[in-house]
Order: sequence, then C-alpha cells, then structure tokens
Amino acid sequence: MIRAISEDSWSQPPGWIRCQMRLEFYQPFSFGGIIMKKPIQIYIRFLLATFGSALVMSIYSIVDSVCVGQYHQEAGTAALAVIMPLWTMIYSCGLLFGIGGATLLSSARGRGDDSKANAYFTLSCILTAVTAAVLWGIIALGLDRFIVFFGAKTPEIYDLAQKYAFWMKVALPVFMATQLLSCFVRNDNAPLTATLAVISGGAFNIIGDIFFVFDFGLGMGISGAGLATMIGQFITVGVLLSHFLRKRNTLRFVKIKHIGRKSLQILKIGFSAFILDIAMGFLTILFNNQINRYTNNDANTLAIYGVICNIVALVQSLAYAVGQASQPLLSTSYGENNLVNIRKYNRYALITAVVIGVAAATVILCLPNPLIRLFINTSGNAEILKMAPGIIRGYFLCLPFLILNIYASYFFQSILKPNFSFIISLLRGIVLPFGLVLLFPAVFGFSAIWYAMPVSEGIVFVCMICFMIRNIRGLSRRISLENMV
Repeated sequence: MIRAISEDSWSQPPGWIRCQMRLEFYQPFSFGGIIMKKPIQIYIRFLLATFGSALVMSIYSIVDSVCVGQYHQEAGTAALAVIMPLWTMIYSCGLLFGIGGATLLSSARGRGDDSKANAYFTLSCILTAVTAAVLWGIIALGLDRFIVFFGAKTPEIYDLAQKYAFWMKVALPVFMATQLLSCFVRNDNAPLTATLAVISGGAFNIIGDIFFVFDFGLGMGISGAGLATMIGQFITVGVLLSHFLRKRNTLRFVKIKHIGRKSLQILKIGFSAFILDIAMGFLTILFNNQINRYTNNDANTLAIYGVICNIVALVQSLAYAVGQASQPLLSTSYGENNLVNIRKYNRYALITAVVIGVAAATVILCLPNPLIRLFINTSGNAEILKMAPGIIRGYFLCLPFLILNIYASYFFQSILKPNFSFIISLLRGIVLPFGLVLLFPAVFGFSAIWYAMPVSEGIVFVCMICFMIRNIRGLSRRISLENMV
C-alpha cells in the first residue's frame, strides 16, 4: 500500500468519504530514515527498486549469452536466439495476469475497496495457474517442433537449443510465477522485496553460469546455463513468497464474485503488456527465419541477431522498470482523481525514458564490436566483426523511441485506458514491425531489414504523443467536472 503521494492530494476532494480515505491511505512513510512526502521522492524510491529488479533480471539472459557464446562461440549465441521466443511466451503470460491484476488492485485500493483489490489478486493467481498448466502440457509434448519453428535450421544449433530449453520445460510454472508475484509484491508497497528477490536469483545465476558452463567447473556447456537459470528462478520465487509471511502484507486470498467480468477486466488491462512481450517473441521467430531465408542459414548473422536480442532485452527491461515504477503511483492517483500527481509522475517517467534511451543509444552505436566480443568468442572469425557494426547501428537507431513507446503502454494501463494501450502495443508489437520486416528485404534488399525497427518505433512514437495529449486533456476535463458537482 502506498502511504504517501503528495501534500497536493489534499486539494478539495469530492466528498467527505474520499477525504477520510486519504487521511488513512496517504500517511508519510520512512525510507532509509527519510520521511517520504514529495512525489519525486516516492517516484525515485519505486524507480530504484524496479531498476534493480530490471538490471538483475536481464542478467538471466545476458550472463547466459556471454557464457554460452564464449563456450560454444557463434553456434551457442545463435541457439539462444532460437530459444528467445520461448522465454517471451512464458514471461508474457505471467505479465498478462500480473500487470492486469496488479493495476486493478492499485486502482481499487485508491478508491478504498480492499476487498475488491484482493479479489483481483486471487483471480490473477488462479488464471496464472491454469495457463501455466496448459502451456506446460503443450511445450512438454511439442518442444522439438517448437525449436525447429523458432529457427533452428542446422543440427548443431538444434541440439544446443534443445539442451537449454529442457530446463525451461521442467520449471515453466516457476518462470510464470516470478512475473506474477513481482507485480503484486511491488504494488503491495514492497518494491524492495521484489528487488531483493530478483537480486538473489540473479546472483546465483551469475555464479551458477560460470561454474556449471565452463570446464573448470562442471563443464556442462549450454545445459549448465539453463540449469543455473532454473535454480535462480526458484530462489527468486522463494524470496517473493516470504512477503506473505510479513505483517505488512495486505494481499489475501478471498472469495471472488463476478469471476467472468473480473477476468475480462484483468485480461483487458494486462493484454497490452502481454502483446508487447509475446510479439517480441514472434518477431524474433520472423527475424530468425528471414535471416535463414536470405543468408542461407548463415550462423554469423544469426549470432549477431542473438546479441541484438540480448541487448534489446536489457533495454526493454529498463523501459519496463520505468513503467512498473510509475504504474502503481499513477493508478493510485487515478483512483483518487488526483490530476496534479498524475501529471507529475508522468513527467518524471518521460524524462527518465528519454535519458535512458539517449544514453543506451550512444553507448551501443559507438561500441558495436566490443559488444560482439563480449557475447561471442570471435577468435578465428574476423568476418563477424566486419558484419556487426552496420547491423547493430542500423537496428538500434530505434532505442529512444522504443523506451518511450513501452512506457506509454504502462501509462494508459494505469489510467484505465486499455484501448489506447492496446493500439500502441498492436502497432509496435505486430502490425508495423511484422509488415516492415517482410517488406524491407523484399523491396530494398536484405540489409534493409535492420532499419525496420527504427521506422516502426518512430511511427508509433508520433501516434503515442497524440494519444497521450488527448487523454491527459480529457482526464483534466473529467476531474474538473466531478469536482464541481
């Protein structure tokens, strides 16, 4: 529960009930010995927590890729690029119910309805468990066919991808639970617990990768990377579950009324986050198959794209951190009809997104080959270093737009405008990138495929700005009318 938003929240509430609820809901809290009252202080607190989670969560894929690329060279990195869609399929389902349920939980608590808030928590857990069971069965029965469909066109890449994916198949429900619980624990005013959970699992993943993969340890290669990731996820879930043993925990399993209607609400709010993640998985499949089609299964190009996938995962996780830090604050402010704080938190998040986007683009565009050497053992393969700069610089022109577009999806979810969030997610996740990835190489040659994402994100950015201005103005008019009544 968020104990304080701002002294601005005392501005003429529409009725004594809302004012009384504010007295209980928005009390200053202490963080590190500092009394948190101002919106900027609260935003920074949540941002630091989600940033820590995002950075360490990225370690799961980045450390895996670095260790596997150094051990198996370009074939290992290509195999992880093949597995990437499976990651996104699992995580996106966790986000679907986590983001959807947690957003509705925060909004209900902003209105003082704790019973309804916990109903969304209970139902989200049930929906996640059912979905995990279904996915578990599908992947267990058809993993081989999935790997081929995802782009494993050579025996070596297929074999490596299968070894890594085995551990994901074993612990699939745990991977989904990580995303679900992180969202709810964070929105239950415990962002530091969510951060500690990811740090704990990530720390083990780093040590486990090094010990399990290389010959001075167990020498398991890519299979060891998968095992380390699985154990790290178990540790993360264990720490998240410890939140439910604490007195400050307000999440409860309750009897649910109107299950169908609430399920649709969760799906509607969380669908945009789901589309963002699942579309990245399908887009990776499309890129993998386009690369194989136009380059005759060139492992170097597929390996470079594997590096791109890992960098994109890191940058997107930072964008998710901005969205997840602002989402509970925006949702609670929206539930309180507090336009002042909505504007403030939105401004803070937009500034953060711009700074991250510009900084990330500068580093990546200036250092393409050092990044390749980090992820792949390039000894005896000078060709990959000649190819990488043009590919990486073309693709990552999209970064400043990408982070802002992802944050915008969280913004519209937070103010319960899922239709706008859905449009942005659909445009940037499916319609534009899929169309351009198919069109550009056919019309302009294969090298043009790397500019599909910058063009796609740029178009979505223009749409996003128009949607955001329109919704903030509409929200301002609505709140003004309600306060006049």
